[in-house]
Amino acid sequence: MDKKLLAIILVISLAINLATMFTFGYFWWAQHNSRLRLGGRPPMMPEWQHTRIAKELHLSAQQIEEMRKANEEMRAETQTLREELFKKRQDLMSIVRENEPDRNRAEVLIKEIAALQARHDEQIFDRMLTMKNILTPKQQQKLGALLHTLLEAGRPPEIPPPHGGPREPFELPRGEETR
Repeated sequence: MDKKLLAIILVISLAINLATMFTFGYFWWAQHNSRLRLGGRPPMMPEWQHTRIAKELHLSAQQIEEMRKANEEMRAETQTLREELFKKRQDLMSIVRENEPDRNRAEVLIKEIAALQARHDEQIFDRMLTMKNILTPKQQQKLGALLHTLLEAGRPPEIPPPHGGPREPFELPRGEETR
C-alpha cells in the first residue's frame, strides 16, 4: 500500500513539474515572439507584392519597389515618434496605478500624447499621398474604392441595446421598483 501511495505521489509530482515547465515555456515563447513582432516588420504588413492591395491594383515591379522604399522611409521617420508615444502612455498608466493620481500631470500627458498622435497621423497621411503619387490614375481610383471597402468592413459593429431593445430615457431596469 505504501508503494502504491508513493507511486501516485511521484506521478502527480511529475505531472505538476511538467505542467509548470510547459507553462513557463509557453510564456517565454509568447514574450519572445511579441518582441520579434515589435522589433521587425509588423505581421499585418508583409512584403508589398503579397498584399491584397498589390494584387487588386496589379502593381508593377517598379511600383512595388517604390512603395517598399516609401514604407521603409516612413518606418524610420516614425520609429522615434512611436517610441515616445509608447513611453508617454506608460507614464499615464503609471499615474492610474498610483494611490492618489496627479490629475494635472495626467492632463499634461494626455495633451502631449494627443500632439504626438496628431504628428504620427500627419506622417501617415503624407505617406499615403506619396504612395498615391506612385499609382496611375486608374489605380488611384481603384485604391480609393478598395480602402473605402476595407475601412467599412473593419468598422466595429454598433453595441446592441441591453435586453434586446431600447429603453425609455428614465426606464428602470427589469426587476427594480420605484422607491
